[in-house]
Amino acid sequence: MKKSILILLFTLSLLPLLAQTDFDIASFADTLKYNWDTPATRYAYRENLEFKKKLLTKYEDERLAVPLNMGKSMLLPGWGHFHTKNYLRGQILLSSEIILAGSTFFLYDKAMDKYDQYKKATQIDQMDQFYQDANESYKQASLTTALFVLVWAYNVYDTYLVTNQYNDKLWIDNIQKEVDRKITVSPTGINIKF
Repeated sequence: MKKSILILLFTLSLLPLLAQTDFDIASFADTLKYNWDTPATRYAYRENLEFKKKLLTKYEDERLAVPLNMGKSMLLPGWGHFHTKNYLRGQILLSSEIILAGSTFFLYDKAMDKYDQYKKATQIDQMDQFYQDANESYKQASLTTALFVLVWAYNVYDTYLVTNQYNDKLWIDNIQKEVDRKITVSPTGINIKF
């Protein structure tokens, strides 16, 4: 074990010998390859770079993570839509899931009641009727369960789409806000646009 550690350390200590030794500072510092003919163009490029970095930082702070938003919608349908300010879609999905879940529980409970009556029945006519009623309610409960799962899956998929749309709109809005700003303060002074 000690031998392998010593060999690893020795190998790592030799890595600087393999590094590039002839660094061409002239080609690195050549401003013409960036089309910086004058100090003004360099300054304009720097301002543009700072502008883009500021926009990107603001966007990264405000954007929504798609997997996190989808996870929210998996837990509570419509939550991801509310987070992206799509309130109507969120309300529709949440209310439809509540209605479908309530219907499923109601119909399943009804089916179990009819099944209990079927087991307690003593006459064949009643047994047939209770069994048919229980079977019908159970089929309806199964249908509402399938619809519940289908709406839930659509909710998660739609959250993916809506979150991406929200992030795209956020990027465009941030650019527009920065471009439309009338007064900007920078280290070189105050700029006013008319």
